[in-house]
Amino acid sequence: MLNTKMRRSIVLAVIAVVLIGAAFIAYRVFEEPGHAEFKAGKAAYRAGDYKSAVEHYKLAADQGNLKAQTLVGIFYRKGMGVQQDYAEALKWLRPAAEQGFGAAQSELGLCYECGFGVEQDYVEAVEWYKKAAEQGDEQGQIQLAAAYGLGRGIEQDNVAAFEWMFKAAEQGDDLAQYHLAIFFRDGRGVKKSDKDAAKWFHRAAKQGNADAQFEYARCIEWGPVAEWDGEEIFKWYSNAAEQGHIEAMYELYSCYFSGLNGTPDWNQAIHWLRKAAEQGFLRAQIRLGDEYRLGHGLGVPPDGEKAFYWYSKAAEQDDSTGQCMVGKCYEEGIGVEQDYAEAMKWFRIAADEDDYDAQFEIGKCYHEGKGVEKDMAEAIKWYRLAADQGSPDAKKALKELNLAE
Repeated sequence: MLNTKMRRSIVLAVIAVVLIGAAFIAYRVFEEPGHAEFKAGKAAYRAGDYKSAVEHYKLAADQGNLKAQTLVGIFYRKGMGVQQDYAEALKWLRPAAEQGFGAAQSELGLCYECGFGVEQDYVEAVEWYKKAAEQGDEQGQIQLAAAYGLGRGIEQDNVAAFEWMFKAAEQGDDLAQYHLAIFFRDGRGVKKSDKDAAKWFHRAAKQGNADAQFEYARCIEWGPVAEWDGEEIFKWYSNAAEQGHIEAMYELYSCYFSGLNGTPDWNQAIHWLRKAAEQGFLRAQIRLGDEYRLGHGLGVPPDGEKAFYWYSKAAEQDDSTGQCMVGKCYEEGIGVEQDYAEAMKWFRIAADEDDYDAQFEIGKCYHEGKGVEKDMAEAIKWYRLAADQGSPDAKKALKELNLAE
Protein backbone atom coordinates (compact mmCIF):
# COMPACT_ATOMS: atom_id res chain seq x y z
CA MET A 1 0.00 0.00 0.00
CA LEU A 2 1.22 3.46 -0.89
CA ASN A 3 1.32 5.92 1.94
CA THR A 4 -0.45 9.27 1.70
CA LYS A 5 2.73 11.18 0.90
CA MET A 6 3.63 8.92 -2.02
CA ARG A 7 0.11 9.03 -3.44
CA ARG A 8 0.19 12.83 -3.31
CA SER A 9 3.54 12.90 -5.18
CA ILE A 10 2.21 10.63 -7.92
CA VAL A 11 -0.91 12.76 -8.33
CA LEU A 12 1.17 15.93 -8.61
CA ALA A 13 3.46 14.32 -11.19
CA VAL A 14 0.47 13.24 -13.29
CA ILE A 15 -0.99 16.74 -13.11
CA ALA A 16 2.34 18.22 -14.21
CA VAL A 17 2.49 15.88 -17.21
CA VAL A 18 -1.07 16.77 -18.16
CA LEU A 19 -0.39 20.49 -17.87
CA ILE A 20 2.77 20.27 -19.97
CA GLY A 21 0.91 18.27 -22.60
CA ALA A 22 -1.91 20.78 -22.59
CA ALA A 23 0.52 23.66 -22.96
CA PHE A 24 2.22 21.97 -25.90
CA ILE A 25 -1.14 21.31 -27.58
CA ALA A 26 -2.17 24.92 -26.98
CA TYR A 27 1.11 26.13 -28.51
CA ARG A 28 0.55 23.99 -31.59
CA VAL A 29 -3.07 25.20 -31.86
CA PHE A 30 -2.25 28.88 -31.43
CA GLU A 31 1.09 28.84 -33.26
CA GLU A 32 1.28 31.50 -35.95
CA PRO A 33 -0.11 30.17 -39.23
CA GLY A 34 2.59 29.32 -41.71
CA HIS A 35 5.21 29.26 -38.97
CA ALA A 36 7.51 26.76 -40.69
CA GLU A 37 7.47 28.62 -44.01
CA PHE A 38 7.99 31.94 -42.27
CA LYS A 39 11.00 30.51 -40.44
CA ALA A 40 12.42 29.22 -43.74
CA GLY A 41 11.89 32.64 -45.33
CA LYS A 42 13.69 34.33 -42.47
CA ALA A 43 16.66 31.98 -42.85
CA ALA A 44 16.82 32.66 -46.60
CA TYR A 45 16.66 36.40 -45.99
CA ARG A 46 19.53 36.25 -43.52
CA ALA A 47 21.54 34.28 -46.09
CA GLY A 48 20.93 37.04 -48.64
CA ASP A 49 18.72 34.83 -50.84
CA TYR A 50 15.83 37.25 -51.30
CA LYS A 51 14.20 35.27 -54.08
CA SER A 52 13.84 32.18 -51.88
CA ALA A 53 12.85 34.35 -48.93
CA VAL A 54 9.91 35.91 -50.72
CA GLU A 55 8.77 32.50 -52.00
CA HIS A 56 8.66 31.10 -48.47
CA TYR A 57 7.02 34.26 -47.12
CA LYS A 58 4.34 33.96 -49.81
CA LEU A 59 3.56 30.41 -48.70
CA ALA A 60 3.28 31.61 -45.11
CA ALA A 61 1.19 34.59 -46.19
CA ASP A 62 -1.22 32.32 -48.08
CA GLN A 63 -1.81 30.56 -44.77
CA GLY A 64 -2.85 33.83 -43.14
CA ASN A 65 0.43 34.90 -41.56
CA LEU A 66 0.03 38.69 -41.31
CA LYS A 67 3.72 39.36 -40.76
CA ALA A 68 4.56 37.36 -43.86
CA GLN A 69 1.93 39.24 -45.87
CA THR A 70 3.52 42.49 -44.78
CA LEU A 71 7.01 41.33 -45.70
CA VAL A 72 5.89 40.17 -49.14
CA GLY A 73 4.40 43.64 -49.66
CA ILE A 74 7.67 45.25 -48.59
CA PHE A 75 9.66 42.99 -50.93
CA TYR A 76 7.49 44.05 -53.87
CA ARG A 77 7.69 47.72 -52.87
CA LYS A 78 11.49 47.61 -52.72
CA GLY A 79 12.02 45.14 -55.56
CA MET A 80 13.88 42.64 -53.37
CA GLY A 81 13.95 39.15 -54.89
CA VAL A 82 11.11 40.16 -57.21
CA GLN A 83 10.52 42.84 -59.80
CA GLN A 84 9.40 46.06 -58.13
CA ASP A 85 5.63 46.28 -58.35
CA TYR A 86 3.69 48.77 -56.23
CA ALA A 87 0.29 47.33 -57.17
CA GLU A 88 1.41 43.88 -56.05
CA ALA A 89 2.82 45.39 -52.86
CA LEU A 90 -0.54 46.94 -52.05
CA LYS A 91 -2.29 43.63 -52.76
CA TRP A 92 -0.38 42.08 -49.85
CA LEU A 93 -0.20 45.06 -47.54
CA ARG A 94 -3.80 46.23 -47.54
CA PRO A 95 -5.43 42.99 -46.25
CA ALA A 96 -2.90 42.76 -43.40
CA ALA A 97 -3.43 46.42 -42.56
CA GLU A 98 -7.22 46.06 -42.59
CA GLN A 99 -6.87 43.14 -40.18
CA GLY A 100 -5.08 45.46 -37.76
CA PHE A 101 -1.45 44.47 -38.20
CA GLY A 102 0.57 47.53 -37.16
CA ALA A 103 3.60 47.06 -39.43
CA ALA A 104 1.32 46.66 -42.46
CA GLN A 105 -0.61 49.79 -41.49
CA SER A 106 2.64 51.74 -41.26
CA GLU A 107 3.73 50.46 -44.69
CA LEU A 108 0.37 51.28 -46.22
CA GLY A 109 0.67 54.79 -44.80
CA LEU A 110 4.05 55.11 -46.48
CA CYS A 111 2.52 54.08 -49.81
CA TYR A 112 -0.06 56.85 -49.49
CA GLU A 113 2.54 59.39 -48.38
CA CYS A 114 4.87 58.66 -51.30
CA GLY A 115 2.27 57.74 -53.92
CA PHE A 116 3.46 54.14 -54.30
CA GLY A 117 0.75 52.49 -56.38
CA VAL A 118 -1.90 54.95 -55.19
CA GLU A 119 -2.60 58.63 -55.60
CA GLN A 120 -0.49 60.55 -53.09
CA ASP A 121 -2.64 61.40 -50.09
CA TYR A 122 -1.02 62.78 -46.93
CA VAL A 123 -4.26 62.75 -44.96
CA GLU A 124 -4.86 59.06 -45.69
CA ALA A 125 -1.23 58.34 -44.86
CA VAL A 126 -1.65 59.92 -41.43
CA GLU A 127 -4.76 57.85 -40.74
CA TRP A 128 -2.81 54.65 -41.28
CA TYR A 129 0.17 55.94 -39.32
CA LYS A 130 -2.18 56.67 -36.42
CA LYS A 131 -3.60 53.17 -36.49
CA ALA A 132 -0.10 51.69 -36.45
CA ALA A 133 1.25 54.09 -33.83
CA GLU A 134 -1.61 53.49 -31.42
CA GLN A 135 -0.77 49.77 -31.52
CA GLY A 136 2.81 50.52 -30.58
CA ASP A 137 4.37 50.06 -34.02
CA GLU A 138 7.67 51.95 -33.91
CA GLN A 139 7.73 52.95 -37.57
CA GLY A 140 4.16 54.16 -37.36
CA GLN A 141 5.09 56.28 -34.34
CA ILE A 142 8.12 57.73 -36.13
CA GLN A 143 6.15 58.51 -39.28
CA LEU A 144 3.31 60.06 -37.29
CA ALA A 145 5.81 62.20 -35.39
CA ALA A 146 7.28 63.34 -38.70
CA ALA A 147 3.81 64.19 -40.04
CA TYR A 148 3.06 66.31 -36.96
CA GLY A 149 6.46 67.98 -37.19
CA LEU A 150 6.04 68.87 -40.85
CA GLY A 151 2.33 69.60 -40.70
CA ARG A 152 1.84 67.19 -43.57
CA GLY A 153 -1.60 65.58 -43.69
CA ILE A 154 -2.35 66.98 -40.24
CA GLU A 155 -2.06 70.31 -38.44
CA GLN A 156 1.51 70.96 -37.34
CA ASP A 157 2.03 70.21 -33.66
CA ASN A 158 5.59 70.01 -32.34
CA VAL A 159 4.46 68.78 -28.93
CA ALA A 160 2.59 65.85 -30.48
CA ALA A 161 5.58 65.20 -32.73
CA PHE A 162 7.84 65.02 -29.70
CA GLU A 163 5.47 62.75 -27.79
CA TRP A 164 5.20 60.19 -30.58
CA MET A 165 8.94 60.24 -31.23
CA PHE A 166 9.50 59.70 -27.51
CA LYS A 167 7.27 56.60 -27.58
CA ALA A 168 9.28 55.10 -30.43
CA ALA A 169 12.58 56.02 -28.81
CA GLU A 170 11.58 54.35 -25.55
CA GLN A 171 11.02 51.13 -27.47
CA GLY A 172 14.68 51.23 -28.49
CA ASP A 173 14.47 52.39 -32.10
CA ASP A 174 17.81 54.06 -32.86
CA LEU A 175 16.39 56.37 -35.53
CA ALA A 176 13.73 57.58 -33.11
CA GLN A 177 16.37 58.09 -30.42
CA TYR A 178 18.47 60.16 -32.82
CA HIS A 179 15.54 62.37 -33.79
CA LEU A 180 14.41 62.68 -30.17
CA ALA A 181 17.87 64.02 -29.35
CA ILE A 182 17.39 66.67 -32.02
CA PHE A 183 14.05 67.65 -30.44
CA PHE A 184 15.85 68.20 -27.12
CA ARG A 185 18.81 69.95 -28.75
CA ASP A 186 16.61 72.40 -30.67
CA GLY A 187 13.94 72.79 -28.00
CA ARG A 188 11.22 71.72 -30.43
CA GLY A 189 8.07 70.51 -28.71
CA VAL A 190 9.95 70.23 -25.45
CA LYS A 191 12.15 72.41 -23.25
CA LYS A 192 15.64 72.68 -24.73
CA SER A 193 18.09 70.38 -22.93
CA ASP A 194 21.64 69.73 -24.13
CA LYS A 195 21.98 67.09 -21.42
CA ASP A 196 18.98 65.10 -22.66
CA ALA A 197 20.10 65.57 -26.26
CA ALA A 198 23.50 64.07 -25.46
CA LYS A 199 21.84 61.20 -23.57
CA TRP A 200 19.66 60.20 -26.53
CA PHE A 201 22.45 60.70 -29.08
CA HIS A 202 24.55 58.35 -26.94
CA ARG A 203 21.81 55.71 -26.80
CA ALA A 204 21.38 55.76 -30.57
CA ALA A 205 25.15 55.85 -31.10
CA LYS A 206 25.61 52.69 -29.04
CA GLN A 207 23.18 50.96 -31.39
CA GLY A 208 25.34 51.87 -34.37
CA ASN A 209 23.46 54.89 -35.72
CA ALA A 210 26.15 56.79 -37.65
CA ASP A 211 24.40 60.17 -37.47
CA ALA A 212 24.08 59.81 -33.71
CA GLN A 213 27.71 58.73 -33.39
CA PHE A 214 28.78 61.88 -35.19
CA GLU A 215 26.54 64.11 -33.08
CA TYR A 216 27.62 62.48 -29.83
CA ALA A 217 31.26 63.07 -30.74
CA ARG A 218 30.39 66.73 -31.28
CA CYS A 219 28.63 66.81 -27.89
CA ILE A 220 31.84 65.67 -26.23
CA GLU A 221 34.07 67.93 -28.33
CA TRP A 222 32.02 71.13 -28.16
CA GLY A 223 29.10 70.63 -25.83
CA PRO A 224 28.83 71.73 -22.21
CA VAL A 225 27.25 68.47 -21.05
CA ALA A 226 30.09 65.96 -21.31
CA GLU A 227 33.67 66.09 -20.11
CA TRP A 228 36.10 66.60 -22.97
CA ASP A 229 37.69 63.24 -23.81
CA GLY A 230 39.95 62.93 -26.85
CA GLU A 231 39.75 59.14 -26.98
CA GLU A 232 35.93 59.19 -26.90
CA ILE A 233 35.78 61.90 -29.56
CA PHE A 234 38.13 59.90 -31.78
CA LYS A 235 36.18 56.66 -31.16
CA TRP A 236 32.78 58.04 -32.15
CA TYR A 237 34.05 59.96 -35.19
CA SER A 238 35.85 56.76 -36.27
CA ASN A 239 32.74 54.63 -35.85
CA ALA A 240 30.64 57.05 -37.88
CA ALA A 241 33.29 57.51 -40.58
CA GLU A 242 33.72 53.75 -40.99
CA GLN A 243 29.98 53.58 -41.74
CA GLY A 244 30.35 56.18 -44.48
CA HIS A 245 29.31 59.34 -42.62
CA ILE A 246 30.95 62.00 -44.79
CA GLU A 247 31.27 64.82 -42.27
CA ALA A 248 32.68 62.35 -39.74
CA MET A 249 35.34 61.45 -42.31
CA TYR A 250 36.40 65.08 -42.41
CA GLU A 251 36.45 65.34 -38.62
CA LEU A 252 38.48 62.13 -38.43
CA TYR A 253 40.99 63.74 -40.80
CA SER A 254 41.24 66.62 -38.34
CA CYS A 255 41.75 64.18 -35.46
CA TYR A 256 44.63 62.45 -37.23
CA PHE A 257 46.08 65.76 -38.38
CA SER A 258 46.10 67.23 -34.87
CA GLY A 259 47.08 64.01 -33.14
CA LEU A 260 43.94 63.99 -31.03
CA ASN A 261 44.39 60.30 -30.28
CA GLY A 262 48.14 60.53 -29.76
CA THR A 263 50.80 61.31 -32.36
CA PRO A 264 49.65 62.99 -35.61
CA ASP A 265 49.31 60.51 -38.45
CA TRP A 266 49.48 62.29 -41.79
CA ASN A 267 48.95 59.14 -43.84
CA GLN A 268 45.63 58.48 -42.12
CA ALA A 269 44.79 62.19 -42.25
CA ILE A 270 45.18 62.40 -46.03
CA HIS A 271 43.35 59.07 -46.40
CA TRP A 272 40.23 60.35 -44.64
CA LEU A 273 40.46 63.80 -46.20
CA ARG A 274 40.53 62.22 -49.64
CA LYS A 275 37.60 59.90 -48.82
CA ALA A 276 35.50 62.85 -47.68
CA ALA A 277 36.46 64.81 -50.81
CA GLU A 278 35.60 61.87 -53.05
CA GLN A 279 32.15 61.75 -51.44
CA GLY A 280 31.60 65.38 -52.42
CA PHE A 281 32.19 67.08 -49.06
CA LEU A 282 33.01 70.68 -49.99
CA ARG A 283 35.30 71.55 -47.10
CA ALA A 284 37.35 68.44 -47.82
CA GLN A 285 37.61 69.26 -51.52
CA ILE A 286 38.85 72.79 -50.80
CA ARG A 287 41.24 71.57 -48.11
CA LEU A 288 42.63 68.86 -50.39
CA GLY A 289 43.06 71.44 -53.15
CA ASP A 290 44.99 73.62 -50.71
CA GLU A 291 47.23 70.70 -49.74
CA TYR A 292 48.12 69.96 -53.35
CA ARG A 293 48.54 73.65 -54.20
CA LEU A 294 50.81 74.43 -51.28
CA GLY A 295 52.28 71.00 -50.53
CA HIS A 296 52.44 71.43 -46.79
CA GLY A 297 50.86 70.07 -43.63
CA LEU A 298 50.15 66.48 -44.70
CA GLY A 299 53.45 65.75 -46.41
CA VAL A 300 52.02 65.59 -49.92
CA PRO A 301 54.18 67.10 -52.67
CA PRO A 302 52.77 70.10 -54.56
CA ASP A 303 50.67 69.03 -57.53
CA GLY A 304 49.01 71.82 -59.47
CA GLU A 305 46.84 69.54 -61.60
CA LYS A 306 45.39 67.80 -58.54
CA ALA A 307 44.85 71.14 -56.83
CA PHE A 308 42.96 72.43 -59.86
CA TYR A 309 40.96 69.19 -60.04
CA TRP A 310 39.71 69.44 -56.45
CA TYR A 311 38.95 73.16 -56.65
CA SER A 312 36.99 72.44 -59.82
CA LYS A 313 34.99 69.74 -58.01
CA ALA A 314 33.99 72.26 -55.38
CA ALA A 315 33.21 74.86 -58.05
CA GLU A 316 30.92 72.37 -59.80
CA GLN A 317 28.81 72.38 -56.64
CA ASP A 318 28.42 76.17 -56.94
CA ASP A 319 30.75 76.76 -54.01
CA SER A 320 32.08 80.31 -54.19
CA THR A 321 35.39 79.42 -52.53
CA GLY A 322 35.98 76.70 -55.10
CA GLN A 323 35.04 79.07 -57.91
CA CYS A 324 37.41 81.73 -56.60
CA MET A 325 40.24 79.19 -56.31
CA VAL A 326 39.65 77.99 -59.88
CA GLY A 327 40.09 81.64 -60.83
CA LYS A 328 43.34 81.77 -58.84
CA CYS A 329 44.61 78.68 -60.65
CA TYR A 330 43.96 80.35 -64.02
CA GLU A 331 45.53 83.58 -62.79
CA GLU A 332 48.70 81.88 -61.58
CA GLY A 333 48.82 78.95 -64.02
CA ILE A 334 48.42 76.31 -61.32
CA GLY A 335 47.63 72.98 -62.97
CA VAL A 336 46.26 74.78 -66.01
CA GLU A 337 47.53 77.18 -68.64
CA GLN A 338 47.63 80.75 -67.34
CA ASP A 339 44.63 82.69 -68.62
CA TYR A 340 43.72 86.05 -67.04
CA ALA A 341 40.43 86.34 -68.92
CA GLU A 342 39.33 82.92 -67.68
CA ALA A 343 40.46 83.85 -64.18
CA MET A 344 38.32 86.98 -64.30
CA LYS A 345 35.34 84.94 -65.44
CA TRP A 346 35.57 82.67 -62.40
CA PHE A 347 36.19 85.57 -60.02
CA ARG A 348 32.98 87.20 -61.25
CA ILE A 349 31.00 83.99 -60.77
CA ALA A 350 32.20 83.77 -57.17
CA ALA A 351 31.72 87.49 -56.55
CA ASP A 352 28.08 87.15 -57.58
CA GLU A 353 27.76 84.99 -54.44
CA ASP A 354 29.25 87.84 -52.35
CA ASP A 355 32.57 86.03 -51.91
CA TYR A 356 34.85 88.78 -50.64
CA ASP A 357 38.04 87.01 -51.74
CA ALA A 358 36.69 87.00 -55.30
CA GLN A 359 35.68 90.65 -54.99
CA PHE A 360 39.21 91.50 -53.89
CA GLU A 361 40.68 89.52 -56.81
CA ILE A 362 38.49 91.43 -59.28
CA GLY A 363 39.66 94.66 -57.75
CA LYS A 364 43.26 93.50 -58.12
CA CYS A 365 42.68 92.54 -61.76
CA TYR A 366 41.39 96.05 -62.52
CA HIS A 367 44.21 97.53 -60.48
CA GLU A 368 46.88 95.61 -62.39
CA GLY A 369 45.12 95.32 -65.75
CA LYS A 370 45.01 91.52 -65.76
CA GLY A 371 42.32 90.11 -68.05
CA VAL A 372 40.72 93.56 -68.26
CA GLU A 373 41.82 97.11 -69.05
CA LYS A 374 43.37 98.83 -66.07
CA ASP A 375 40.68 100.87 -64.31
CA MET A 376 41.40 102.32 -60.86
CA ALA A 377 37.81 103.43 -60.32
CA GLU A 378 36.60 99.87 -60.85
CA ALA A 379 39.46 98.53 -58.74
CA ILE A 380 38.51 100.79 -55.83
CA LYS A 381 34.82 99.87 -56.19
CA TRP A 382 35.60 96.16 -55.84
CA TYR A 383 38.11 96.71 -53.05
CA ARG A 384 35.46 98.61 -51.11
CA LEU A 385 32.88 95.85 -51.65
CA ALA A 386 35.33 93.28 -50.33
CA ALA A 387 36.50 95.48 -47.44
CA ASP A 388 32.92 96.12 -46.35
CA GLN A 389 32.57 92.35 -45.90
CA GLY A 390 35.75 92.16 -43.84
CA SER A 391 38.44 91.27 -46.40
CA PRO A 392 41.83 92.07 -44.79
CA ASP A 393 43.51 92.06 -48.23
CA ALA A 394 41.04 94.63 -49.55
CA LYS A 395 41.47 96.82 -46.47
CA LYS A 396 45.23 96.69 -46.93
CA ALA A 397 44.91 97.60 -50.63
CA LEU A 398 42.72 100.60 -49.80
CA LYS A 399 45.15 101.71 -47.11
CA GLU A 400 48.05 101.55 -49.55
CA LEU A 401 45.99 103.73 -51.90
CA ASN A 402 45.35 106.15 -48.99
CA LEU A 403 41.64 105.40 -49.30
CA ALA A 404 41.05 103.55 -46.05
CA GLU A 405 38.10 104.90 -44.11
